[in-house]
Parts: sequence; C-alpha cells; structure tokens
Amino acid sequence: MVLSKKRKVKGIREELTLKQKRIVELAKIAWADTLVEFYYPPLNEPNYLFDYTHFEGFYIDPENQWEITMNLANTPLFKDDQEYIDYFHIISLHEVSHYQIIPYDGLINAKLLRAAMEYVNQNYAPIVVNVFADLIIDYKLYKKYPNLITWEVKITYEHIKNKGKMSDFTKFLFRAYEKIWNVDILNDESLKDMDSLTEKVSKVILKDFEDESTWEKKVSVVARYLNNLIQDTFTLIGKNGICEKGKEKRKSPGGAFIEIPKDVLEVMDNPLESKNSDKLKEGNEDELRQKAEEFAKNIPYSEFGGPARQAGILLDGVPLATWYRGLAKNLIEIRILEEKPSGQLPIYPEVWRIGDRIEDLDVVQTLLNSPVIIPNLTTRKWAFKEGPGHLVEKQIPDLLIVLDSSGSMRWNYTSRIERGRGQYHIALIAAFAALHHAASKGAKFSIINFSNVADICPWTSDFKKAERVLLRYQGGGTVLPTKEIAQQCDKAERKSLIFIITDFGIYNWSKSKKIMIDLAQRGHKIVGFFIGASKIPKDKFKTLLEKVTFYGIRNAKDLIDLVITEVKKYYL
Repeated sequence: MVLSKKRKVKGIREELTLKQKRIVELAKIAWADTLVEFYYPPLNEPNYLFDYTHFEGFYIDPENQWEITMNLANTPLFKDDQEYIDYFHIISLHEVSHYQIIPYDGLINAKLLRAAMEYVNQNYAPIVVNVFADLIIDYKLYKKYPNLITWEVKITYEHIKNKGKMSDFTKFLFRAYEKIWNVDILNDESLKDMDSLTEKVSKVILKDFEDESTWEKKVSVVARYLNNLIQDTFTLIGKNGICEKGKEKRKSPGGAFIEIPKDVLEVMDNPLESKNSDKLKEGNEDELRQKAEEFAKNIPYSEFGGPARQAGILLDGVPLATWYRGLAKNLIEIRILEEKPSGQLPIYPEVWRIGDRIEDLDVVQTLLNSPVIIPNLTTRKWAFKEGPGHLVEKQIPDLLIVLDSSGSMRWNYTSRIERGRGQYHIALIAAFAALHHAASKGAKFSIINFSNVADICPWTSDFKKAERVLLRYQGGGTVLPTKEIAQQCDKAERKSLIFIITDFGIYNWSKSKKIMIDLAQRGHKIVGFFIGASKIPKDKFKTLLEKVTFYGIRNAKDLIDLVITEVKKYYL
C-alpha cells in the first residue's frame, strides 16, 4: 500500500495516476539500492506519497509514528526511468546518511546543537547543524559518486531557478557545494556574491575532514559565519501569523514557528528538523535516558535542556533531575565486604598413628619416608592450620539518604561555573551518585530532605520519586531530623545504610550524636559526607567516629572514584 490510511491530508491524492505509480516503483528501486550500500541499516521503507502541500521531498512525520516520508510531488521531470532511479538514489543516499553518518544518533545531535547555540538561538541551531551535516554528507558522496551528485545538483538548481527568484540562503548552499568540491558546475555569476562566506565555510569543512572529533568545534565556527545570513533569511513568526509570498511556516524543535523560503525547503528539506536514528526507534527509552545522562556530563545546566530536548533524547519531564543524574553517574561505589575463612592449609608432615582417621593418612608422604610401611613409625599425615581470611562482597543494604537543604547549603545550579553552584549542588551530586548506585544494585531507598522540616520519600524502588524529593530545596534552618531518621530505619525491611549529607551547621549535634550511636548499635551503618570540609574534627565527634564513617568533601571532584568500603564481619 503506497498511501497511509491513518490520515488524510489536504493536497494528497488518494488515487495515483499511472505515471505516479510508476514513479513510486522507481523510487522503491532506488531505496532498495541505497539499503544495499549501507549494508541494510535498521530503517523502515519510507511512506511514498505525492503531497503538494509540502515542498520537502524527504522528512520524518511526527504525526505518523515518526516514519520516514518520501514526498515525490516536486520531483523534476525526466525522459527515462533510469534518470528517475539515479535521482532518487542520490537523494536516498543523502537522507540515509543523516541516520548513518551525521548526526547519526541523538547524543551526537545534541552535542552539535549545543555547539551551534554558542552563536545562534536554539530555534535556529538545527539550521546550522543541518547545513553542516549536508556539506559533510555530500562531500563524502562526491568522492564516491562525483558524476551522479553533480548531475543531481545541476538538475535541482535548474528546477528551482526556473520557478523564480532564489533566496540568498539557497545561493549560498549551491555555491558552497562548488567551493567544497572545487568545481564550477552551475556557471552562474550571481552565485559568486556568496564567495566570501562560502570560502570561509568550506575551509572549516575540509580541514581535518575525516576527524569526527572536530565536528562540535566546526559547527560552532560555522554558526558564527552563518549567523547574519540566517537572521536575514529566517523569521520568527506567530503560530497564526501569515507568511510572505514564497515562504512557508514550520515549527522548530525549540517550539517557535519560523518562516522559511520555499526554495530552501526544496533544496535541503525542512532545515529545522532534527534528523538522527534515535528519532526512528521505538521502545528505546532506557537508551535515550543513558544518552541524556552522558550528554549532561561536564556542561552547565543552561546548555543542557534545549539541545537534549531538540535531539529527542530528553524524555524525562524533569530535565534538572536528568542533569544531576548525568553529573553523578558512577562517582560513588558502595561496597560492603565481610571476611570469610579460606579453610585449612597443610603446613608440615607428621606421624600418622593408629587411631587417627584413615582419611588423614598420606600414602605418598609415607612411601617417600620409607618403602616399608610401619604404623606409628613411618606413616605420615599433614598438620593443618587455618589460612588467612578473604573478603567477600555482600549485597548492599537498603539506603536512607538524609540530605541537608538548609540556607547554609547554597544552591545556584544555573551558574556556568561549578564553584558558583553552591554546597547544595555538591550535596546533590553525592546524593544522586549514591541513589543510582543503590538502584543499580537492586536495593530500596528512602530520602529525608531536611531543613526546618523533614520532607520524606518513603521506601521505594522508583528513583524518580526519590529524585523529586532530593530536588526540593528548602533554604531554612539546620535541624537534623533524628526522630524521622529513626522512624525510617524502623520501617525498613532490613538494616539500613544511612548517608547523611550536610555541612557542619547543624544545631542539634549533641542529641544527634546519641541517636547515631544508638542506630549504629542496632546494626545500621552510618556514613556522613560533610560538604565544605577537608578534614573531620575528631575532637568534636570523639566516640562517635568509632561507630560511624565520615568523609570531608570540598568539591564535586572529591567524589570522583570515591569508594566507600566497609569491612565488617556478619554485617547484617
């Protein structure tokens, strides 16, 4: 079935003419050839249609399960079938390259969008990324199919030129191809008005061309060069705004509606579309969450949400939680070890006597001592002693995180520098790291976020519930909720590992120390993280340090590779 029955769109003919049916057949042949060249990538066959309301020839349809749509409405007229196949083949090669080469997946797409946002706003960033990707892809195709792709560019250029006035942005695209390929195939003097800009962009594209690690830096530079041209070409417009003649309205991934020249839509399809293979997958929520967390590493929060959401990897409704999840990933490892005996080790041979166990008699040692076996004289056995014990890792217990969100724990997560984000930022990284390590081990967890009051997340296996409580900053006084800590320990199904994350500004220390000692004596394990401290003042805690473990944490870097190892016999 060529046309989708799921929707009816104005401008799409339900019944195809014989000529249109033949064009669809030729497009399918070209698509099959393309899949062979990419070794059959996991892409479904496009939905072929003739949609005269769209100037784009190839796009992802978000209203129809994100399927690839190949719109054949604006296909140039050719004399024979092979020309149609060649045309659709090079178009398909280009489009599939977006999913197989650049940006490939949502993580790379997000990184490139972030790079573009250094010089253009988030609504225009996809334009820069798509232009960059098009130039990368078509240079690769030119090196492999120089005749085919130059022929397609000539055909497309004449097709658009014959329709009327061409925008400067489209002129830039065609002249950029000529500069990058180092050929003059269009013979149009008007394109040379773009020489200054295309020379700069082409140098960026061609330098260290095969080094993909340079993509982000290159996108940033290209964004700086294209900023003025983009501002002159594309216009933010209201949802109900009326477009100028020769322009169409499209919604950007950033949420705004933008006016786009029709010739740009024909040359590069929708320049606002984020094209990556993750957009076409179903049931990959865990994969996308991991990519969002990977993207969050080492970048300010202000640069995280926009690119991640546009690239389609941010599915969580709370981007701040995803950001902290990424910053905290794999920073803390909790290991509870117990000592196990290794068994007896043979030390030296001694006389085996009548009355000893027959199993203890070592015949080999006996014969080595004397060829004649005489009980009580030549018979031998081994003397044994207990060998050294060895450590065995036990399953970590359920985790209770007690987090200080008082006013002394400042929080400004929007700061672009880590030092300006405050103590609570570091505390959250510690809390998220511990929480997700526990979750990965299958433990249950509970949260007590305290200041003047205790905000409690009951015992759960749902880390999202726990994250919501962690992110509720209070900013009041600092009273350690000893009563609530004891109550949560009583409600736990087994002995708990208690993480207390705070600074030294707690008012009720004397009472708190007594409760901690009592909990430790009852079998619970207490580990304290003291934010802003390089050393733990032993004189202040005295006997408490015999029962609990405290760490001083100056900054988030101190958490990296921190392994909490407790050697304790019969822990539970």
